[in-house]
Amino acid sequence: MGGKDPSPFESMPVPTSPSPQRLLVATAIAILGADVVGLVLLSLPNHSSVLSLGVNLVLFLLPLPVLYVLWYRPLARELAERVSIQRELERQGLQDALTLLPNRVWLQKHLSEAVEDARRNGISLALIVLDLRRFQVVNGTLGHATGDRLLQQVAARIASELQGADAAARLGADVFAILRHGVDPKNASLTAERLYQLMETPFYIDQTPIELEALCGVATFPALADDGVQLLQRAELALNQAKADGERFAIYRTEKDTDSRRHLLMFGMLRSALQRNELILHYQPKLDLRTGEVVGAEALVRWDSPEIGRVSPGEFIPLAEQTSLIKPLTAWVMEEALRQLVAWEKAGIHTYISVNLSARNLADEKLPDRLAELLAQGNVHPNRMMMEITESAVMANPERAAVVLERFREIGIDLSIDDFGTGYSSLTYLRTLPARELKIDRSFVHDIDTNEGNALITSAVIKLAHGLGLEVVAEGVETEAELRRLLTLGCDLAQGYLISRPVPASEFATFLDQHPKSPFARRLAQLRIVPAAIADPIVTAPPASSVRPSLKDSLRSIRA
Repeated sequence: MGGKDPSPFESMPVPTSPSPQRLLVATAIAILGADVVGLVLLSLPNHSSVLSLGVNLVLFLLPLPVLYVLWYRPLARELAERVSIQRELERQGLQDALTLLPNRVWLQKHLSEAVEDARRNGISLALIVLDLRRFQVVNGTLGHATGDRLLQQVAARIASELQGADAAARLGADVFAILRHGVDPKNASLTAERLYQLMETPFYIDQTPIELEALCGVATFPALADDGVQLLQRAELALNQAKADGERFAIYRTEKDTDSRRHLLMFGMLRSALQRNELILHYQPKLDLRTGEVVGAEALVRWDSPEIGRVSPGEFIPLAEQTSLIKPLTAWVMEEALRQLVAWEKAGIHTYISVNLSARNLADEKLPDRLAELLAQGNVHPNRMMMEITESAVMANPERAAVVLERFREIGIDLSIDDFGTGYSSLTYLRTLPARELKIDRSFVHDIDTNEGNALITSAVIKLAHGLGLEVVAEGVETEAELRRLLTLGCDLAQGYLISRPVPASEFATFLDQHPKSPFARRLAQLRIVPAAIADPIVTAPPASSVRPSLKDSLRSIRA
């Protein structure tokens, strides 16, 4: 138990060849027996030449049946069994034992042959790689036995679609491939759509309906591939693209292949960048519109690669969020931000830093305590750190996120709801999160001075946030006209290029020193002279803990 399951061939008895000693003894006995018989016959009186010939013949032939019984027949039986075992081993190596479909090894060999035949005969091929969605959920909830039966039904449905020389194979746990002959890219799309519909029809296990979905990647020969290896590779790349785009299927495109290769290259380079300290934090000031003071900064990671130059955060941050790299990247950002807070405190700069968290971070229940330990080591008060979270990150796993966010609140680390208005924007979600501030997405701030729709939405969000006791931050403020309109709407804080671009720590300290005396600060003081009825907070809410229900229960109800 607990060890490797034995191969069915390990318990199979394998015959052994007769030993040389056994063969020698058998031959000696045969010859000896023949000699004894010959001597007896020759000792008889009146033996003739005919009798002499017969004796010699007996001496020659008598060992043969003995050798047949003792040596040849076991050897022939052994050879037959060895051939049978070899064929079974070959079958096992080319066939999936569960679904009885051919496996990846067989498909790779078959594709090479099929492409050569297609090239000689001038026909096209289409390879569709199909991935089952939600299959792991079935395995986890109903058990592996049910999952195995489901895969067998999936294989049967796929096999039912095959025609003529078409073939199907199982490539992995929940990945299948279908090779169609005489199918061009246009008809391959129809095949992929047909397979999607085929998988969408419920499966039944013991009268229990099970629903699956399929994603497909498509590549064709000769239009999109030159050989069998390339055909399979590009069909799998197309499948990955379908997953990334959230589409039912995708047909291989060269430009997407280039992107995939760059992402693969960048993944390895980003891991090395973390180890070689190639990353740097820039800080964008957060300006309190009520006082004109800079009260905080958002930490934004930047990457200058020695190999490929400056890499846009919009390129490497999503890559990290899709992989395991987001955890070490977030850990690095937190440690670097804390180090900078300690340095600023020693220099007399009192501010807070906000750090962005992804959905993967919110699934890490140990993250808050690790951050608390770092704060204690640096003797930094928890309110000097703020975690920025998005609605979509929370809703990716509400139950787990609720545990993490509650722990942040217990430690005393403030939360900011980032990009509000672009995700779920659930009022229940907003009412229950233990947040201190809400950030209005830049898409609503842009042209707010001329776009009345954006102005109405921003005004409503500000009133709603104030009613819940939250401060409001406007992101992406780029013009004085936008800032003026935000002031009249009662917005609390702002950040954007109008105030300052994200800058390295040294330049941020310089900005803080020069800001109070800057022309922008004097102009802001003039803009803040607005009617008191507009500038004052609209609602003074009671403490959040007295009006907000259980975060975990509310998030669970939203997801339901």
